[in-house]
Amino acid sequence: MNRRMASLALAEAKTRPSLTNLRSALSAGRIVVRYQPVVRLCDGIPVAMEVLARLTQPGGGLIEPADFVPRLEAAGLAWRLTQAVARCCFAEWRELGLAPLGMALAINMPLDAMLRRGTAAWIERERKAAGIPANMLILELTESRPVTDIPALREAVQRLRGLGYRLAIDDVGPAARAPENLLDMPFAALKLDKDLVAAVGAAGTEREFLERAVAAARVAGMRVVAEGIEDRATWERMQALGVDEGQGFIIARPLTAEALPGWHRRWLGPKAKH
Repeated sequence: MNRRMASLALAEAKTRPSLTNLRSALSAGRIVVRYQPVVRLCDGIPVAMEVLARLTQPGGGLIEPADFVPRLEAAGLAWRLTQAVARCCFAEWRELGLAPLGMALAINMPLDAMLRRGTAAWIERERKAAGIPANMLILELTESRPVTDIPALREAVQRLRGLGYRLAIDDVGPAARAPENLLDMPFAALKLDKDLVAAVGAAGTEREFLERAVAAARVAGMRVVAEGIEDRATWERMQALGVDEGQGFIIARPLTAEALPGWHRRWLGPKAKH
């Protein structure tokens, strides 16, 4: 193996830790979180912040979700990861006083985690200890695997909604999740996959899919959120298509909890451009 190949192999090993190391990281509390703000497209008012998992490396630096989340889920560790993320953002909400921002916490929840019988009781206990109102939590059903047991998911969704939580269908797009079989459940929002948002132009199958998804969400009484808004043109396109809220680099890159209040002040300041 030449030097360049050895260097690439070493870099990949660092960013793709073994399953043993991932289990160790969960036990050692090496999951940290970042927050990406979500704003209303009509007026730019911040309404939520998606909680994004990161994995700290022993020697410093962060590993992105794509390099560890799918492997944890495939290994049956989705619930442990969800717990680690929730504990981290709940603690920061309490310790750093994030409540005055008025932004709900949107936490990704794989299907396996949402279907667990004990999930609702655990979230209730943890969020009460952190002083977070139930309606300030949005649980986003992610596409960890296809939904095959519709009655079981409906029961889980109804249980969580009955406790006051808001729920969202994540990863909606032609190549990801089609929402049709979930629209009769009490989800509050539908989130458009960032690849779909980026691909939507003046015409084409992506635009047709998005228009159908927005129309279906309207009938079901759901809000529509677009991920991956990176420029003003995309913002205006999504707003024209009936999307309610958005997140993306034009608004903010993922932030630490400490950076959120400063971003919030600047974004809502008199010179902020929405």
